[in-house]
Amino acid sequence: MRILLGATVAALVSGAALAAAAGAATPIVTGCPAGYSLFAVGTPPYQVPGFLDDPVNGGNGDGRVCAHALPDAVRDAFCANGRGGCLLEQEGLTLYEFTEDTNPASARAGG
Repeated sequence: MRILLGATVAALVSGAALAAAAGAATPIVTGCPAGYSLFAVGTPPYQVPGFLDDPVNGGNGDGRVCAHALPDAVRDAFCANGRGGCLLEQEGLTLYEFTEDTNPASARAGG
C-alpha cells in the first residue's frame, strides 16, 4: 500500500510540475525568459548587465537586460565558497543571473 501511495504522490507531483512548466510561457513583451524581469544597465554596483548589453559582445545595446533574482542563501554560499558575491552580501544586495533581452519571440510579436 505504501508503494502505491508513493507512486501516486510522485505521479501527482510530476503532473503538477509539467502543468506549471507548460503554463510558464516566455513573455514576448519584455524579451525575457519566464521568471526574469527587465533590469536597467548601469544600476550600481552591477557591471555584468553593461557587458551583456554591449553590441561588441553580442548584445542589442538597448540599455536593458533580463535579471533573475537569486535567494540570499545562494549569494551567501557563493561568498562563503570564494566564488564572489561578498560585496553584495556586505551591502545587503541581491545576486542576479543576467541574460540579454533578445528573445526571438519578442521580435516576431513586434515587441
